[in-house]
Amino acid sequence: MSGYTIRNMRSDEINTIAAMIADGYKNDIFFHWVVDNPADHQQVVCDYYKVYLNAAGCVAHVAEAPDGTRMGATVWLPDDVDPSIYDEIDRVTGKYAPQFRAVADASHESEPDERPFYQLVGFVVDPALRGKGIGAALLKHQLDILDKKGVPTYLEASTPFHGGGVYGKFGYERVGELLTFSDTAVLWPLWRGVKK
Repeated sequence: MSGYTIRNMRSDEINTIAAMIADGYKNDIFFHWVVDNPADHQQVVCDYYKVYLNAAGCVAHVAEAPDGTRMGATVWLPDDVDPSIYDEIDRVTGKYAPQFRAVADASHESEPDERPFYQLVGFVVDPALRGKGIGAALLKHQLDILDKKGVPTYLEASTPFHGGGVYGKFGYERVGELLTFSDTAVLWPLWRGVKK
């Protein structure tokens, strides 16, 4: 699909992008485990992403239509992000903090030893626009930048990964053990080395 641009997120749209990501994850089975009350989902997940988007070193990109409509976004954190953000996440997620903390702890334990790397922590495309290449363009944008810098990437997919889909297309591979929090809450750790 043409007719859109990929750009850096502006600091004045952090709240809007956080809300867009939370809305994009409203039917995500993993986030249903993390925030098990649907009435709390939008606000809690939005506040969670505001912490990430405000973190030093965060890189966020937006796919934008010519009319200014935001079509999708990605959020990336460096492996050496200030760990105090997790205390802030505890604060903003309230009664759901134990689930968020369990995910963060398991994530850190599963991360590969290679440093530095960037982790994809948020990825959303407007549901009405999925399947049009917008998500692939968003991923390619940052991966091209990181490949030039010689920096690999890591992510944890909340949908089953069998080597295909957009992540497989860009060279992500399974690494480590599945992160299992419940029968339905499972994350697939994926690693992508630098591509030349």
